[in-house]
Amino acid sequence: DSHFNDVLAYTNSIMPPKYPKPINEELAAKGKTVFEANCSSCHGKYGKDELYPNLLIPASIIKTDSLLYTANYSNPQFINWFNKSWFTTGDHPAKLVPYRGYIAPPLDGVWVTAPYMHNGSVPNLEAMLNTKLRPKYWQRSFTKPSYNYETPGWNFEEKSEAANTETYNTTLKGYGNYGHDFGDKLSESERKAVIEYLKTL
Repeated sequence: DSHFNDVLAYTNSIMPPKYPKPINEELAAKGKTVFEANCSSCHGKYGKDELYPNLLIPASIIKTDSLLYTANYSNPQFINWFNKSWFTTGDHPAKLVPYRGYIAPPLDGVWVTAPYMHNGSVPNLEAMLNTKLRPKYWQRSFTKPSYNYETPGWNFEEKSEAANTETYNTTLKGYGNYGHDFGDKLSESERKAVIEYLKTL
């Protein structure tokens, strides 16, 4: 505990990297309005009035691949061990409480954190906001990695099958790219505006 304030001060000093290309400020402003009307209740608000809800979103709402959170239920021995350990003592006691769902993460620097979803199943922000664009099988180069700054995310090649271990196979349990379909209700222009706004975070 005597070191924690120093660690916290260092953590608070870290800023997300700035988007390195020009941003369409007018489009980003429109995107902020759309984002705050549709996304901020889970992912928070940014800028001078920043707010991080850190909400646990139930599986029935998020509808994403369940393997990670259900794994918590299949390991009660670990949860019991943790909740009887020294982690639950002291000035900052912790406790593990299994929950069927996921925490909506803050989006600072989200433009450079691809691939998306908790399991890395979605290669770029465009597909994150439009489920129709999510590839079933896709592959990016690990020898010459290439990032797309216009549609933030990895440059990738869509495949017809999982031919090798470097192909992301969303049909495998734990690797699913379904759920988080909230962007589907937005128009194409609204999605583009939101992406432009996310570049500013």
